[in-house]
Amino acid sequence: MQEYERQIFVTNDGPEFTATLKVVRLPTSWHAVIWQNPERYATFSFAQEGTALNAGFSRMGNYDFLRTVQLVAAAAAGIDFEFEVTR
Repeated sequence: MQEYERQIFVTNDGPEFTATLKVVRLPTSWHAVIWQNPERYATFSFAQEGTALNAGFSRMGNYDFLRTVQLVAAAAAGIDFEFEVTR
């Protein structure tokens, strides 16, 4: 299990604002929270088994994994955000 916490900049809901992204990464799933305050937050999860054609996200480095979280947040929750790159 890995845990990530990043300050992010949400860019799609009126003026840009800061929030916190917290992600728990497990071997075949992950769970994320984007938190601005107790009245404004979003949660989402994703599960994926690796296959011969798709190795899943378990082999991804941290940056590529967080870019996947960013993509799922946009597609599943309608939240666009940017984060600082720390490799």
